[in-house]
Amino acid sequence: MSQPKPDLSRLSVNFLTGILILLTTPAVVFTQSLTSPQRDSGTPSGLGERSTPAEAQKTSSNLDERLKALEDQLREQNNVLSELRALIAEQQRTITTLSSKSKNDEQKTDAPGDVATTAPIADQSGTAVTTQSQTPTMEDRVKKLEGQVLRIGPFRFSGDFRLRFDGIFRRAEPLPPTGFAALTHQQNARMRYRLRLNLDTDINSKLSFHGQLATGPANNPLTMDQDFGQTTTRHPFFISEAWVDFHPNKAVSLQGGRVQEVFADNSRFLFDDDVRFNGFNEKYILSFKNNGFRVASLELRAGQYIFSNPNVAIVTAGSPLAQAGAIINSTGRSSNLFHQGLLLNQKYNDRWSSQWGGDLQLYRNPNQIQLASTANGVALIVQNGLGLALSGPVTGTGNATTTAGGAIYTARNFQIARLTYRLNWTGFQSGGRTYPVTFNFQVARNVGVGLKERDALLSALQVGRVANRGDMSFLYVFSTKGANALISQVTDDDLGTGSGVNIRTHHLRFDYGLAKKVTLQSLIFIQSELRNSGDFPNFFVPLNAFTPRQYRVQEQIVFSF
Repeated sequence: MSQPKPDLSRLSVNFLTGILILLTTPAVVFTQSLTSPQRDSGTPSGLGERSTPAEAQKTSSNLDERLKALEDQLREQNNVLSELRALIAEQQRTITTLSSKSKNDEQKTDAPGDVATTAPIADQSGTAVTTQSQTPTMEDRVKKLEGQVLRIGPFRFSGDFRLRFDGIFRRAEPLPPTGFAALTHQQNARMRYRLRLNLDTDINSKLSFHGQLATGPANNPLTMDQDFGQTTTRHPFFISEAWVDFHPNKAVSLQGGRVQEVFADNSRFLFDDDVRFNGFNEKYILSFKNNGFRVASLELRAGQYIFSNPNVAIVTAGSPLAQAGAIINSTGRSSNLFHQGLLLNQKYNDRWSSQWGGDLQLYRNPNQIQLASTANGVALIVQNGLGLALSGPVTGTGNATTTAGGAIYTARNFQIARLTYRLNWTGFQSGGRTYPVTFNFQVARNVGVGLKERDALLSALQVGRVANRGDMSFLYVFSTKGANALISQVTDDDLGTGSGVNIRTHHLRFDYGLAKKVTLQSLIFIQSELRNSGDFPNFFVPLNAFTPRQYRVQEQIVFSF
């Protein structure tokens, strides 16, 4: 903390005032001596004798001399006072200059609002003197900052910007199995970016709002990335998230709007990191005290999501809904997902913890999701709600269908049961940095059918965490997803480039902290397909098992703010 600066202006005025007092005191005393009656030291007051004419003349002469001397002295003091006034004016100008320079220096080193203000005060003589006031308190600074924020709305802003190189590489296959067309090579090296802006506010102590605006193509819900290209046209900015959260207490959370999936964990297994759902989420957390099973809490979760609203009173033979398997002359119903389950959290000690989980996804009219990925279905399922004509159907296909490129899944139902286990260790230290370790294992099965290729699996190991400059993180993921296991249009599009399922993928990732909130990320995906079309009855997939191994490389920098 800096030492308080002396008040130069006050010191100067006090010094000059003392000089004036010292100069004027002899004159005042001398004047008083002239106006007072002269007394002989040996004669009592009032008893002096009458003076003679000669003595009176002598006294008058002495008085004239003394008056003349006094006039000379007063004239000299006037000259001194004039010089002092000039000196005071010069010092006042110097003080003003120094004060201005001091203000500028403080503004350069302190945050706005931290600079002490100056105000005129009166000294003992009533003269206005400029002095420095006390530095504003922390409370005053916070109130001022809050006032500035409220001028643009009661929102908290955050977000991130990602700059990515994305390369997809695959060799050609000129000699496919009998009945299949030859495949050309794949080579797509491109630059991409992603921009997300979050807006949060507390409506009251029990109700809050969250919104997010993000880039991304309108017909691909699995990515927020925008490619470099399109000449110089501007890219769109869409509503990615928008929900209200009602939390009457710490244990309950109810959300409604465009929400994140209630079991989303950024693991690239069930759902893509970028996909969002229109609907509702509910969470209830039951906490436990110390017990023999080391159970810290039990989370009950549920979600209800709406994928479509076809608004068709009667399904006719030529309707796109009929192409998706809807019964002729029935009413066109919406497509939905109901997802419910639980997570059990255990804490063994300060270094070890784990999480067990189980959940069930129940899809209603899932073929409408595949229908939106066809030219005939996108107009009914997607474009009517957007009010826009898209450049093509929704991307993300990969599931087995009853016909090549058709709108009916081979799996008549998607009732997906999942088990998950996560083990967390606070880790070890090396080079003054901490490296936490996390292991995650997940399995899923579509229990709604008895077909082949209805299982999925993911195993992941992560070491390290990036928070500051120089921090590092390593991740390895192995995953397989059968063509009838998960719905491709909502699962990850990086593990399975060009196909969300019917894949086996190895994924390696390295993160390095360039600075706080600035991370360099290197990712590689090595993908192989599992099955060919025709391996099973009514089984057609976009990418077949003979497809050569595909490599995807991503090099990106993420800036958080």
